[in-house]
Amino acid sequence: MNKIPIEDIFAPLVVPDNSFSLLILCMSLFVVLLFVLYFFYKKRVKKTKKDEAYYLNILLHCNFYNVKQSAYLFTYYGRKLAKTKAQKKSVQEIISHLFMQKYQQKSLNISKSLQKEIKRFLEQLREYYA
Repeated sequence: MNKIPIEDIFAPLVVPDNSFSLLILCMSLFVVLLFVLYFFYKKRVKKTKKDEAYYLNILLHCNFYNVKQSAYLFTYYGRKLAKTKAQKKSVQEIISHLFMQKYQQKSLNISKSLQKEIKRFLEQLREYYA
């Protein structure tokens, strides 16, 4: 067999001298992007903590004289604030007791046992978010 030398079709590529500076630029852009994402994450976490403190303050200052409004407030904000399984279970029990009072024509009084249960739950939330 005849040995035919293989020749390249294209000339070899020239690597530019600024490849190191391009690498540094890409790395610096990546680091800046990480800082921006971290900033937005921290801002969002701070906002949710601020919102949770606001919701807890609403529930703590909720009066039991206006039963219908307090039942709706507790249903809405209680579900937002409950994070653990025990808290979610407590909220569901309280909401089930408050269910009938939401739809009454005349507002009835909340029983003392339910008020104690609500206050106990709010104390748990206060300790959890403190």
